[in-house]
Amino acid sequence: MTDQRSLAPILYVDDEIDNLTVFNSAFRRHFKIHVASSAREGLEIMKQNEIQLVISDQRMPEMTGTEFLERIIPEYPDCIRVILTGFSDINAVIEAINNGRVYRYITKPWDKEEMKIMIDNALETYNLKQQNKKLIEDLLDANKTLEQKVIDRTIKIEQQNREIRTSIQYAGRIQNALMPPQEYLDNLLHSYFIFNRPCEIVSGDFFWLGSMGAEVLVAVADGTGHGVPGAFMSILGIASLNEIISKSTGLSANEILNQLRKLVIKALHQTGTMYESKDGMDIAICIIDFDKGKLQFSGASRPLYLIRDNELIDFQGDKMPIGISHYEEELSFTCTEIPIMKNDLLYLFTDGFIDQTGGVNKKTFKSHNFKKLLLDNHTLPLPEQRTRLENAFEEWKDKNDQIDDILVFGIKI
Repeated sequence: MTDQRSLAPILYVDDEIDNLTVFNSAFRRHFKIHVASSAREGLEIMKQNEIQLVISDQRMPEMTGTEFLERIIPEYPDCIRVILTGFSDINAVIEAINNGRVYRYITKPWDKEEMKIMIDNALETYNLKQQNKKLIEDLLDANKTLEQKVIDRTIKIEQQNREIRTSIQYAGRIQNALMPPQEYLDNLLHSYFIFNRPCEIVSGDFFWLGSMGAEVLVAVADGTGHGVPGAFMSILGIASLNEIISKSTGLSANEILNQLRKLVIKALHQTGTMYESKDGMDIAICIIDFDKGKLQFSGASRPLYLIRDNELIDFQGDKMPIGISHYEEELSFTCTEIPIMKNDLLYLFTDGFIDQTGGVNKKTFKSHNFKKLLLDNHTLPLPEQRTRLENAFEEWKDKNDQIDDILVFGIKI
């Protein structure tokens, strides 16, 4: 005997008792059959049992088959609905099918084999709908779980970002503390401006000030990278320059760079192998003797611009960095001696301004535009020059991201 509990439940509604008996006799071994002699009785059976398929005769007293099937839709939307009809009711049934109320219609008298095939197909449709419904429910549950995981992960990432940002901000305060204080700058230079804009919170660009007797030493450097890696390089550069000046006197500008290169190579354990990182820095350094009107300049891939009598003079540094390179380590940097006069303007800078992309075609600013910008504004007071540089940079950059650290150091003799 087949376990009726495992069979698919079907409701057959017909006001003719003989039809109910025939249907039950034909399919009771294959399905769990429920029969009702009226639509009202069918509704009561639907309330008390889980029905997967309803087959209803069209012509019944009180309520037609299509009306009955339409009535059960709101409460039992997944149930498959089939109508039995004679030829005279075919138009009403077709309309019910077109309106989505009925799955199929079968004309009377029905054939047992055809009815069995229809029932199997209808129940397969019901099972597919249930599987899809379960998949959707599982997907919604999975989405809710995933959304919660995303929320939890986002909160964690935001917390980590806050901690990282706080640490970097603290590192930025330490880096700024290593830079010469304003009182020291004012005492040694008197007339100057500094346009310093890191790409991130901390910077790979740095400026340095020192003195040897009556001479004032000014350096502007661009360490490898920006952000945290660049900041480490800047700290190494500042510490190394302080060490060099504290141990020696009477050094020329190029001798300072030669010693700086040795210290950086040693600190970074550079040996010159092929796959070794080429970290280091570009730097320009000036030794200014205001009393004697003399200046020494030496550059590692950085220049010095001097403006005098409305003319800009470009003193190029050596095309080799502070750090390991394809040049021999013992190849010395060159030293250029320059006589200086009152009202001469000196500009030391990194490449961040010149390399910034902007304009209509998002090209780099370029050196010739930077020179023109300095010449156009060199007669202004130095604080105003700084403002003009800052405004020009913002106008050029527009909505583009800043791509590198920026540092411009201007000095008036």
